[in-house]
Amino acid sequence: MIFGLGAFMFLLPTEASAIIFGIFVVMGIYLLVFRPKKSLRHLDKEYLLATLFFSTACFATNLANGSLPEDMRWSSYPLYYLLVIPLAVGVVLVRDPLRQFVLGTRAGLAALALWGLAEMVIEGGRFGFGSNAANAAFAITFLAVVSRLQVESAPRLLASRRLFFYFGLICVLISATRAVLPVFMVGLAWDLFSLIRANLSGRRLSGRKSALALVTTLMLGAVIVWQVSPIMLIRIQTTAKEISIALDQSESTGTSGISTRLVQWQAAVQLIRENPLLGRGGHGISSEIAKYSPGNNKEDLSQYTFVHNFILDETIQRGLVGLTLTFGFFGFCFFRIYTLGDASMKENVFLLLTLTFSFGLLHYLLVIDRHVALYALYFLLLTTANHGWRAPYRQSTSTS
Repeated sequence: MIFGLGAFMFLLPTEASAIIFGIFVVMGIYLLVFRPKKSLRHLDKEYLLATLFFSTACFATNLANGSLPEDMRWSSYPLYYLLVIPLAVGVVLVRDPLRQFVLGTRAGLAALALWGLAEMVIEGGRFGFGSNAANAAFAITFLAVVSRLQVESAPRLLASRRLFFYFGLICVLISATRAVLPVFMVGLAWDLFSLIRANLSGRRLSGRKSALALVTTLMLGAVIVWQVSPIMLIRIQTTAKEISIALDQSESTGTSGISTRLVQWQAAVQLIRENPLLGRGGHGISSEIAKYSPGNNKEDLSQYTFVHNFILDETIQRGLVGLTLTFGFFGFCFFRIYTLGDASMKENVFLLLTLTFSFGLLHYLLVIDRHVALYALYFLLLTTANHGWRAPYRQSTSTS
């Protein structure tokens, strides 16, 4: 379960997951160097070529716009997708790596939900699980979507494909992050539709089992609403206040989350007009954005190295060329997973697209290491799984 433990640790703001996955990356590099022919057959060649083109083209764009080497951190994020490629080769001791990743995610979500509920009872208030609440909510929601993937021979306690998704919702409600809630709304609608369709087709559960599931769900829902509703009410009131401040154009009104974003977006558009094709990189972005901001916002905006919108962030970084590369690469990956994957993967594509836009349009999506690493791992594991894990994966007797 070492590989699954890496997924578990991804939910926490620690370096443990990077160390665990790094070990498999190093193993993969070794095999690619000394056994290239046998190792390459594990990979989806189309995904490998797309990743190679995307990563190198993005890095070349940063070279062309002159943002390197000062902007090495932002410029290096697209290289994540290429650097984790050896992972698909390095998991030679893991039987069905995607299964282990999903099971580790499910176990992590259950543990995190218990932790969050305990923290609610003891302390109360918004809780970020050891990091920024919004960043934590994104990682939790991302892996909650992953937990819905269908896997074979799961242990009884980790067998449910949907239960752990709602454990993720518990954590998100405790974090009081609004931008990821549409994902759970779409997931709930999907589940209700599936339940109705199953009943209409005569595949409904037995009376006793169905009643037990209904009562358990209602009791759990009542406890969650009772514990979490105060936080969510505060967030609703905060949202209403932010909208009011954003609509009031007077400088004496103050700033809020929404009004700050509006100022950032307006300033970002002005900055993009200066370098529309290749961008200008992310170096010194806070001071540049502040130049285009009203006087009462300059000090507040000086702390940000992003503009709370992944489309604008990417366009500032690498211009329209970079934005086209990003949308093209993500579109290719999601389309390939959808066309080659099973029903649970098709469902995953819709939910992750919802997360990408609902969170990315209001937050800093692709300028955070953990966020980019999650996408890189997801694309790699699912495209490789659809390609078919080759020997020695299926010959291995290890259950790591």
